[in-house]
Amino acid sequence: MVVLALVAIWISACASTSGSGSGAAYLPPPIPEGQGRLSLQAAGINQLNFYIVDDATGEEVYEDMPRISSRSPSAYDSGAEQNRLTADLAPGTYTVIVNTDIDDDVVIDDVIVEMGQEKYVNVRVGRFQVHFQGGGQFGTQMPFLIFDWNMSTVLGRGMTSSEVRRFIVPEGRYKIRMENSSSGFDIIKPVEVNYGRITQVIISTPSQEEPEQEQNQQN
Repeated sequence: MVVLALVAIWISACASTSGSGSGAAYLPPPIPEGQGRLSLQAAGINQLNFYIVDDATGEEVYEDMPRISSRSPSAYDSGAEQNRLTADLAPGTYTVIVNTDIDDDVVIDDVIVEMGQEKYVNVRVGRFQVHFQGGGQFGTQMPFLIFDWNMSTVLGRGMTSSEVRRFIVPEGRYKIRMENSSSGFDIIKPVEVNYGRITQVIISTPSQEEPEQEQNQQN
């Protein structure tokens, strides 16, 4: 009887650890019969605004737009976003269009999905975060423009925030411009965005930079 009781306790313990508790491993649902699975890989990014077009018909067959516009004051990263980068599709050839936080989309052509198989596709995007140091005069929300490297085209707009707000753009080199006509400052910062990395951009007004420069000279 003692042996049977110990066996029952062991089985119960195994069931509790292999269930849906916090320590259980996540298993994706099986691929539906007759379909294949497309899985986008964005190096740590769990959500993108994207849609999928069937090359044979030209019709949009899937869409997911969970991210709020970067211009919105309520747009921020919670750090708890669920992964929404998979789509189950009929076998065929597709084009994936990823909308970023600027006017340049990432277009991935000739994506072949096979029955019963999972297709992994890299999306060459990166992230940057803007930190504004302007003192109490300006607050935490400051608008800025995102330019191409030559500053010939405005690609997008953004807003700083006290929350964690990361902008998703195609990997490459950009420039950020922040200006305030009433105070007279006009600041341009270069930004290099790489796949799988978060670039930190610090923008300080002249009044905030002077104490830092004096401290560096003393050291």
